[in-house]
Amino acid sequence: MATVLDQFLAGIAELVKTRDGAKLQDYLQIEPPLPEIYAQMINELRQNYPASKDAELQRRCEGLVPRSKGGSSWSAFPVFMKLYFAFLRDVNVENLLETYNLLKGLLNQCIIALGDSQMGVIVLPTVLYLSKVMAKLAMGLDRRPELIAHLLRMEGRSDEENMEKVTLVEQSANVVREAFIKCLTDRSGTPGPHGKPEGRRIGIYLMANLCLKLLFQCGKLRNAEQMFASISAQSPPLAHFPASQRVTYLHYLGRYLFWNNLFFPAMLALEAAYDQCHRQGLNQKRVILTYLIPCNIIMGRFPSAALLQRPEAQGLAERFIPICRLIARGDYIAFREHLAVDSPATEWFARKGILLALRNRCEILVWRSLARKVFIYAGFHGDSGPQAQRGPPPFLYLNKLEAAVRWLQAQHAQPSSGTTGSEIIFKSPDRDFAGIKGYEVDGGPQSKYDDYINPDSFFDEHGVAQENPTGELVDGNFETDFSDYELDPYADRLGDETPTPMMREIESILASLLSQGLMRGYLTHRNPRFAIPGARIRGPLPTGFPNVWQTIYARESEDDSVPGWVLPPSAYPFGGIGGPAAGAAGGGRVVNLKGARPAGAGP
Repeated sequence: MATVLDQFLAGIAELVKTRDGAKLQDYLQIEPPLPEIYAQMINELRQNYPASKDAELQRRCEGLVPRSKGGSSWSAFPVFMKLYFAFLRDVNVENLLETYNLLKGLLNQCIIALGDSQMGVIVLPTVLYLSKVMAKLAMGLDRRPELIAHLLRMEGRSDEENMEKVTLVEQSANVVREAFIKCLTDRSGTPGPHGKPEGRRIGIYLMANLCLKLLFQCGKLRNAEQMFASISAQSPPLAHFPASQRVTYLHYLGRYLFWNNLFFPAMLALEAAYDQCHRQGLNQKRVILTYLIPCNIIMGRFPSAALLQRPEAQGLAERFIPICRLIARGDYIAFREHLAVDSPATEWFARKGILLALRNRCEILVWRSLARKVFIYAGFHGDSGPQAQRGPPPFLYLNKLEAAVRWLQAQHAQPSSGTTGSEIIFKSPDRDFAGIKGYEVDGGPQSKYDDYINPDSFFDEHGVAQENPTGELVDGNFETDFSDYELDPYADRLGDETPTPMMREIESILASLLSQGLMRGYLTHRNPRFAIPGARIRGPLPTGFPNVWQTIYARESEDDSVPGWVLPPSAYPFGGIGGPAAGAAGGGRVVNLKGARPAGAGP
């Protein structure tokens, strides 16, 4: 009478013969609770094939694959099957770390079996299944490290310095990446952007998505860079894959680009993921919007009321609307306080990984709004009379903007100047330097030139560092008049009025806005002003303060390709040459110049 193990092996052999990978994956279950028949097979394995008989067990597994003159045509598969039976026989689910290590070894061998050019595709569903189980276990342990802390100590891995935290999740990502490479480098069918997914290549985005999920979980996004580069060079177009794979991949790609401050391509990827997501996938859509909305806010496009009223946007309005209002208000202090480390709103943004991008990239928009409001109420908008063409262009005296900044500081009870920070960026004094106010030197000269003529240390004429503990004058006489050597960019201005430090900071901020194209015009340093030439046709506001989103879109859309997103060749100008997939086989990066004539040579 045939045992359960005999019947199981016969079933596996038939599935290999018929190349039924999906049914094979159904057979090779490992997640508890397993059906009763597996419990019977495990008892048979423990009785007839203990660990001492692993060689005999492998010989039985070698009969599962067709044989050729040189032996087994797929030698990696019997080894995998032996490890599978050993896993069922030996696993102790109470020891989670041991379970993880056994599972990782089993998956590694399955990936080796996947690498066979003829038969490997049969185990692709099994590789994906085992990868998901390992990922689930690794992420669960990552959230509750106390479950395996004692096991790590027993292995001598408790030393924090030596562990340098290659976590179980990162280890899992490295294993899954190997499966991804096996799928990506399969040469069956037509390679490159002209091909369609065949053979193991149907698993490219299945494995990529799982690997990206693990990398995002452990915060090792830099490790994804090579994945996206390889996909751009070797993958078939993303459009050839199922919608679920497309949406998941574009979501992770968009978040990766957002993390790298590539906001426009990130917006394109996230927007495509949102548009292609199933209408009933509300949770998935909400996750995508969590990154798509701040991506647009940074580029000056606020979410509409209609978008925020959709079911998938529930709860997002209370997160993002206050930021939009603060940007429009132009209150840079309230904006900083809202996104400060100790703000109640900060935790959610930090957990989603969007806090720093919002805080660092949106403040320049706040300053633009403040400058625009001051110009509306206190600026010169141009002469509308018959002498308009001869009159000065619209302008704003920057001392009025300075007055508005000081008024904001007064509203928030912040001093206009402090001992720490700058006129605009006020910082609380560092407790490590409490009590240090000003610059005092006992027994030596005190002036703003002390750093030059009375330093603590200096380099002599031979370039050798010398200490100066006695406070000896190093360079020149203290009585020397250094006024002719003033390192002040405004020293040559006419008049006695010297710009305040705040005015210099305001000029720097406006210069940044001008260089980014978010304001248009020029600055004058003498009697500081912001002028808006060429405003007669469109008016001073549209000319000097162009729409932020339209400005950024016009600049960024000149190249709307998204790194890591492979489109069909027809989607690129000139048949895809120069697009993201350029460089793939047949993609156009390598040109054969054999037999080419010199330039100018006749036919």
